[in-house]
Amino acid sequence: MKEQFIPVAPETSIVQILARGVCPICTLMRSLQNAMVENAHAYPATRLCNFHAWSLAHASPAIDAVAALKSMLLQAPVEVASRAVEVHACDWCQTIRQHEGEKLTEYVHELKRDNFRKWVSQYGTVCLFHGRCLIDMLPAAEADLVRQMLARSQEELEKQLLAFQARIQKGETGGGGVLGHITEFLVSQRGLTR
Repeated sequence: MKEQFIPVAPETSIVQILARGVCPICTLMRSLQNAMVENAHAYPATRLCNFHAWSLAHASPAIDAVAALKSMLLQAPVEVASRAVEVHACDWCQTIRQHEGEKLTEYVHELKRDNFRKWVSQYGTVCLFHGRCLIDMLPAAEADLVRQMLARSQEELEKQLLAFQARIQKGETGGGGVLGHITEFLVSQRGLTR
Protein backbone atom coordinates (compact mmCIF):
# COMPACT_ATOMS: atom_id res chain seq x y z
CA MET A 1 0.00 0.00 0.00
CA LYS A 2 2.11 2.84 -1.27
CA GLU A 3 1.11 6.30 -0.05
CA GLN A 4 -0.92 8.07 -2.70
CA PHE A 5 -1.91 11.33 -1.00
CA ILE A 6 -2.52 14.05 -3.53
CA PRO A 7 -3.99 17.27 -2.14
CA VAL A 8 -7.72 17.37 -2.81
CA ALA A 9 -10.39 19.84 -1.87
CA PRO A 10 -12.14 18.84 1.39
CA GLU A 11 -15.51 18.85 -0.39
CA THR A 12 -14.36 16.27 -2.96
CA SER A 13 -16.70 13.30 -3.17
CA ILE A 14 -15.78 9.90 -1.79
CA VAL A 15 -15.99 8.39 -5.28
CA GLN A 16 -13.45 10.86 -6.67
CA ILE A 17 -10.74 10.04 -4.14
CA LEU A 18 -10.89 6.27 -3.92
CA ALA A 19 -7.36 4.89 -4.05
CA ARG A 20 -5.85 1.58 -3.09
CA GLY A 21 -4.29 1.51 0.33
CA VAL A 22 -5.69 4.82 1.55
CA CYS A 23 -8.68 5.52 3.78
CA PRO A 24 -10.79 8.02 1.79
CA ILE A 25 -12.33 9.49 4.95
CA CYS A 26 -8.87 10.11 6.44
CA THR A 27 -7.74 11.65 3.14
CA LEU A 28 -10.59 14.14 3.26
CA MET A 29 -10.00 14.91 6.94
CA ARG A 30 -6.32 15.55 6.20
CA SER A 31 -7.32 17.82 3.32
CA LEU A 32 -9.68 19.76 5.55
CA GLN A 33 -7.02 20.16 8.26
CA ASN A 34 -4.52 21.37 5.66
CA ALA A 35 -7.06 23.84 4.27
CA MET A 36 -7.74 25.17 7.78
CA VAL A 37 -4.07 25.77 8.46
CA GLU A 38 -3.30 27.19 5.02
CA ASN A 39 -6.39 29.46 4.98
CA ALA A 40 -7.14 30.08 8.64
CA HIS A 41 -9.13 33.21 7.78
CA ALA A 42 -11.65 31.01 5.94
CA TYR A 43 -12.17 28.88 9.06
CA PRO A 44 -12.63 31.36 11.92
CA ALA A 45 -12.06 29.93 15.36
CA THR A 46 -12.09 31.35 18.85
CA ARG A 47 -11.07 28.10 20.52
CA LEU A 48 -8.42 25.64 19.34
CA CYS A 49 -7.05 22.43 20.82
CA ASN A 50 -3.33 21.97 21.40
CA PHE A 51 -2.73 20.29 18.03
CA HIS A 52 -4.60 22.87 15.97
CA ALA A 53 -3.25 25.89 17.88
CA TRP A 54 0.32 24.72 17.26
CA SER A 55 -0.49 23.94 13.63
CA LEU A 56 -1.85 27.47 13.23
CA ALA A 57 1.21 29.02 14.88
CA HIS A 58 3.67 26.88 12.93
CA ALA A 59 2.25 26.57 9.43
CA SER A 60 -0.37 29.24 8.73
CA PRO A 61 0.51 32.40 6.85
CA ALA A 62 1.68 34.85 9.53
CA ILE A 63 -1.09 37.37 8.87
CA ASP A 64 -3.76 34.69 9.37
CA ALA A 65 -2.06 33.32 12.48
CA VAL A 66 -1.76 36.79 14.03
CA ALA A 67 -5.44 37.57 13.42
CA ALA A 68 -6.67 34.23 14.76
CA LEU A 69 -4.40 34.18 17.81
CA LYS A 70 -5.21 37.82 18.61
CA SER A 71 -8.93 37.03 18.54
CA MET A 72 -8.40 34.01 20.81
CA LEU A 73 -6.17 35.98 23.16
CA LEU A 74 -8.75 38.72 23.56
CA GLN A 75 -11.44 36.15 24.36
CA ALA A 76 -9.37 34.02 26.73
CA PRO A 77 -10.51 34.49 30.32
CA VAL A 78 -7.68 35.09 32.78
CA GLU A 79 -8.69 34.28 36.32
CA VAL A 80 -6.64 34.64 39.48
CA ALA A 81 -8.37 31.91 41.46
CA SER A 82 -7.23 28.38 40.75
CA ARG A 83 -9.77 25.81 39.65
CA ALA A 84 -9.81 22.48 37.90
CA VAL A 85 -8.23 22.61 34.47
CA GLU A 86 -10.75 21.98 31.73
CA VAL A 87 -10.08 20.53 28.31
CA HIS A 88 -10.23 23.18 25.61
CA ALA A 89 -13.01 22.97 23.11
CA CYS A 90 -11.81 23.32 19.53
CA ASP A 91 -13.78 24.95 16.75
CA TRP A 92 -11.66 23.23 14.10
CA CYS A 93 -12.13 19.79 15.69
CA GLN A 94 -15.89 20.40 15.65
CA THR A 95 -15.77 21.36 11.97
CA ILE A 96 -13.73 18.25 11.20
CA ARG A 97 -16.16 16.00 13.12
CA GLN A 98 -19.12 17.43 11.25
CA HIS A 99 -17.35 16.97 7.89
CA GLU A 100 -16.32 13.46 8.89
CA GLY A 101 -19.93 12.55 9.67
CA GLU A 102 -21.06 13.90 6.31
CA LYS A 103 -18.42 11.89 4.45
CA LEU A 104 -19.24 8.70 6.36
CA THR A 105 -22.89 9.19 5.42
CA GLU A 106 -21.84 9.73 1.80
CA TYR A 107 -19.82 6.49 1.90
CA VAL A 108 -22.83 4.59 3.23
CA HIS A 109 -24.98 6.06 0.45
CA GLU A 110 -22.41 5.15 -2.23
CA LEU A 111 -22.32 1.53 -1.05
CA LYS A 112 -25.81 1.19 -2.51
CA ARG A 113 -24.29 1.58 -5.99
CA ASP A 114 -23.07 -1.66 -7.58
CA ASN A 115 -19.88 -0.24 -9.13
CA PHE A 116 -18.80 1.40 -5.89
CA ARG A 117 -19.52 -1.75 -3.86
CA LYS A 118 -17.61 -3.94 -6.36
CA TRP A 119 -14.55 -1.66 -6.30
CA VAL A 120 -14.58 -1.44 -2.51
CA SER A 121 -14.92 -5.22 -2.16
CA GLN A 122 -11.81 -5.75 -4.30
CA TYR A 123 -9.57 -2.78 -3.55
CA GLY A 124 -11.14 -0.59 -0.88
CA THR A 125 -9.38 0.51 2.27
CA VAL A 126 -10.58 2.27 5.39
CA CYS A 127 -8.87 2.74 8.74
CA LEU A 128 -10.13 0.80 11.78
CA PHE A 129 -11.87 3.83 13.27
CA HIS A 130 -13.78 4.73 10.11
CA GLY A 131 -14.42 1.05 9.39
CA ARG A 132 -16.03 0.65 12.81
CA CYS A 133 -18.09 3.80 12.24
CA LEU A 134 -19.30 2.42 8.91
CA ILE A 135 -20.12 -0.98 10.43
CA ASP A 136 -22.30 0.76 13.02
CA MET A 137 -24.11 2.71 10.27
CA LEU A 138 -24.70 -0.16 7.82
CA PRO A 139 -27.10 -3.09 7.50
CA ALA A 140 -25.56 -6.54 8.04
CA ALA A 141 -24.60 -7.34 4.41
CA GLU A 142 -22.74 -4.09 3.84
CA ALA A 143 -21.22 -4.25 7.33
CA ASP A 144 -19.73 -7.64 6.39
CA LEU A 145 -18.20 -6.04 3.31
CA VAL A 146 -16.46 -3.47 5.53
CA ARG A 147 -15.26 -6.23 7.91
CA GLN A 148 -13.76 -8.10 4.93
CA MET A 149 -12.11 -4.90 3.71
CA LEU A 150 -10.59 -4.31 7.17
CA ALA A 151 -9.33 -7.90 7.37
CA ARG A 152 -7.77 -7.67 3.90
CA SER A 153 -6.10 -4.35 4.76
CA GLN A 154 -4.75 -5.73 8.03
CA GLU A 155 -3.32 -8.78 6.29
CA GLU A 156 -1.66 -6.63 3.60
CA LEU A 157 -0.19 -4.29 6.21
CA GLU A 158 1.17 -7.23 8.21
CA LYS A 159 2.96 -8.49 5.08
CA GLN A 160 4.39 -5.05 4.38
CA LEU A 161 5.52 -4.64 7.98
CA LEU A 162 7.32 -8.00 7.94
CA ALA A 163 9.04 -7.09 4.66
CA PHE A 164 10.05 -3.71 6.11
CA GLN A 165 11.33 -5.37 9.29
CA ALA A 166 13.47 -7.74 7.19
CA ARG A 167 14.94 -4.79 5.27
CA ILE A 168 15.73 -2.97 8.54
CA GLN A 169 17.52 -6.03 9.87
CA LYS A 170 19.67 -5.96 6.74
CA GLY A 171 20.56 -2.33 7.40
CA GLU A 172 18.21 -0.68 4.90
CA THR A 173 16.26 2.31 6.16
CA GLY A 174 14.09 3.33 3.20
CA GLY A 175 10.44 2.49 2.77
CA GLY A 176 9.18 3.77 6.11
CA GLY A 177 5.90 4.87 4.53
CA VAL A 178 4.46 1.57 5.65
CA LEU A 179 4.73 2.80 9.24
CA GLY A 180 2.51 5.75 8.39
CA HIS A 181 -0.02 3.49 6.69
CA ILE A 182 -0.14 1.15 9.67
CA THR A 183 -0.51 4.08 12.03
CA GLU A 184 -3.35 5.54 9.97
CA PHE A 185 -5.03 2.12 9.81
CA LEU A 186 -4.81 1.72 13.60
CA VAL A 187 -5.65 5.21 14.85
CA SER A 188 -6.97 7.24 11.88
CA GLN A 189 -5.60 10.52 10.59
CA ARG A 190 -3.00 12.46 12.57
CA GLY A 191 -4.39 15.25 14.71
CA LEU A 192 -7.84 13.74 15.07
CA THR A 193 -8.31 13.09 18.75
CA ARG A 194 -10.73 10.38 19.78
